[in-house]
Amino acid sequence: MGVEVGRAGRPAASARPEDADFSDYVHARWPRLVAALEAEDVAPDAARLTVAQVLVERRRGWARLVREEQVDLLVWEDVRRRLGLQPARTLPLDTALDAETEPQALGTTDRPEDWLRRAESSLRRRRLRRIRRGAVVLALVAAALAALAWWDARPDPPAVREEDNPLPVTWYAAGELHLDEVVVELPRVDAFADWEGGVAVRHADGRLVLVDQDGDVDELEEEPPPLARPPAAPSYETGPDDMVIQSVPLPDGGWVHLLDSSRREAFEEGLRMSETGRRALVTCTEAGECGSPETVMEGTTAIRLR
Repeated sequence: MGVEVGRAGRPAASARPEDADFSDYVHARWPRLVAALEAEDVAPDAARLTVAQVLVERRRGWARLVREEQVDLLVWEDVRRRLGLQPARTLPLDTALDAETEPQALGTTDRPEDWLRRAESSLRRRRLRRIRRGAVVLALVAAALAALAWWDARPDPPAVREEDNPLPVTWYAAGELHLDEVVVELPRVDAFADWEGGVAVRHADGRLVLVDQDGDVDELEEEPPPLARPPAAPSYETGPDDMVIQSVPLPDGGWVHLLDSSRREAFEEGLRMSETGRRALVTCTEAGECGSPETVMEGTTAIRLR
């Protein structure tokens, strides 16, 4: 019952020419491949499924494989490698089936087609898993590239310089935000308010950021409450030549009022300041006790408290 194999793995001249066909090859080699594995104590199902998997994976380009390679050697090496067996010196085709192994390999219900179908199903599942993993990897790569693009597109951090704030509150003028100890360059600020130890800022384009006391800027996803709904300020009665422009709360519960004092005489110069539009600050305690207006010498009409 032996099958003579030529040097290139093709059937010798005495064998049928149709053995080069995949189906004929499977039926001709299947019994001996399975029997040889069982002889090495490989479980019957494992032996059959492994042989079938190797044959299915080798099916693509079978005609070229038969024409150019030693098919029997390649198949046998693939099977043994997959099962973790040591390389063999001889092919199972060189040994005839004996009376004990032949019935196991050629059982009436043991058709190679059934095992080939199982192997094809297993191969499809593996391919689908690879495709899914590939899709996940591509999605992760795309996300990483998007993150890099976002990082590269971020605006440069604003310029920051150290400077003590001469006023008791955060203020903004000439494109600069003045905090306790630093000044941050922030053009086109629409509104700002103290929040969580820093200053929440809404730019003219709607972008929201949080500036901490060191001048570092982080993006905000939502508008903080003091920026969206500024608290109502208590009433403050000004003099006949003053008008309240803005009011902001102090951390201790008091308030600071920004006054338009352009019609008020300068404290030191004794002349009317309508030409310069000078501003003044009034600080009031939580109990409502207010100090005298103090002219803001560092600012102009552009100074804002919120």
